[in-house]
Amino acid sequence: MKTVTVNISFRKDLLEAIDAAAKRESRSRSELVREAARYYIDVKNNNGEVYETEIRIDGVSGGVAERAARYDTKNHSYSYADYLTWPEEERWEIIDGVPYDMSPAPSRRHQGISMALSGEFYAYLKGKPCRVYAAPFDVRMPKEGEVEDKDIKTVIQPDLAVVCRQERLDERGCRKAPDLVVEILSPFTSSKDSVKKFNLYEREGVREYWVVRPDEETVAVFKLEGNNRFGRPEMYTAEDKIKVGIFDSLTIDLKDIFA
Repeated sequence: MKTVTVNISFRKDLLEAIDAAAKRESRSRSELVREAARYYIDVKNNNGEVYETEIRIDGVSGGVAERAARYDTKNHSYSYADYLTWPEEERWEIIDGVPYDMSPAPSRRHQGISMALSGEFYAYLKGKPCRVYAAPFDVRMPKEGEVEDKDIKTVIQPDLAVVCRQERLDERGCRKAPDLVVEILSPFTSSKDSVKKFNLYEREGVREYWVVRPDEETVAVFKLEGNNRFGRPEMYTAEDKIKVGIFDSLTIDLKDIFA
């Protein structure tokens, strides 16, 4: 195993921006910097090796040793079968054969919003055929012809998934698209959730996709239209109520969600 030491220093304005993001996410400065360092190593040293990483952060005493598996995405396409062999304590998603590291754990703010939303859906769906599931919950999205675990190139863990078609549920999670998906953005997942997952959910026929931005206290709701494409987003703030499109009588007050 190689050891990589990352020495990081910041301009004052950048450090202030990191501190502001940490405050919005109820996280520490060092946690956000560690994420950035891990991402940097992923990009620069993506050669399939495992590193013992010591991250020394300007203004933060001490170091932290972390293990991170590095997967060769240039020469290898990963499957659900690979995913099942990875350590349970690590959280990954695979989209079209490319793995994405989901560590570290979500922030307290993120978890509070997830719990509040899941509670609203759970209470409404009690006694109804649809079910709501919160991450970690595996959703496999096989393309046509992808039958076996080794064939399936996409497995994700939405923050919330509502599934109404019971035949899509099994002991491993959900096979094929949920009916409604909620993703709660963080500074280091916003690109993936806003672009890659948007395209994935549209392609796979998710009927309704919510993108929650905790820092702005907004929700963008995308609904699948007749041409199997998402329409223009419906935008909501903490002062609004959302009428859930896939149900007849569920309205969620965002004031309670962002409280």
